[in-house]
Amino acid sequence: MISIFDKFCDLADIHKLSKFDAVVAFMWFNCKTEAEPEIDIKGINGYFTKASLPLYNITYLRNALKKSRNVTKGLKADHFKLTRSIQVDLDKKYASVFYTEPVSITTTVDLSQTPFLTIDDVNAAQKMAELYVVIHCYENSARRLIEDVLTKSLGEKWWDAAASAGMVTKYKDRKAKELKNKWLSNRGDGSPLYYLDWADLVTIIRKYPVEFAHKIHDIKFVELRLEELEKTRNVVAHNGLLPSEDDFQRVQLSFKDWCKQLA
Repeated sequence: MISIFDKFCDLADIHKLSKFDAVVAFMWFNCKTEAEPEIDIKGINGYFTKASLPLYNITYLRNALKKSRNVTKGLKADHFKLTRSIQVDLDKKYASVFYTEPVSITTTVDLSQTPFLTIDDVNAAQKMAELYVVIHCYENSARRLIEDVLTKSLGEKWWDAAASAGMVTKYKDRKAKELKNKWLSNRGDGSPLYYLDWADLVTIIRKYPVEFAHKIHDIKFVELRLEELEKTRNVVAHNGLLPSEDDFQRVQLSFKDWCKQLA
């Protein structure tokens, strides 16, 4: 079976890239597969070895990294990371290497008979359904993480300590509306977290960086990913359409980063 790394090397045509372009490509691959934004020179040369390429002279490589506009110094000594802009560019180039078979969405009704919708509209809905599944799992995974960590660190009454006044009001209002419509089931498993918005989940995690550190390691990891996806999530939640393939790639890569970081 061909490894993801081999597929990546084929997609990037790594042997035809300039030596430093190969460095940047390897840094991107490392970030996506190791859930670690930084890498040291030894790690970079490790990818050259893995790809059967000649090693980069350590002194030349360090100087090239320091001079590049696409690279910044990492938090650790002699570690480097890619800038946000080059990461986005490389996501567009290489993200497809991580694609798996699409989720199969089936229905028990004939959607082709939907009034006022064309077959293209229906096909677009099917594609959005795949993205909904990913975001559904993503958001509920974050909820379960919060409940697990705070129950262990704050006790069974963690909600009373963690929730802001605004969150409590939101929960009570939405719960009250739900009780008026008894024919509808409760949201999720009844946890208050299912009555909050995506941004509220980020706020709670940010409030307890120490408690979440053993699971997430770096709170910025959550902030960058969840805050970035909030607008996309809202479009999906309100049955809108995302015409750009970049939006799909962004969600898919973010979800994979989340899974690797929390594994």
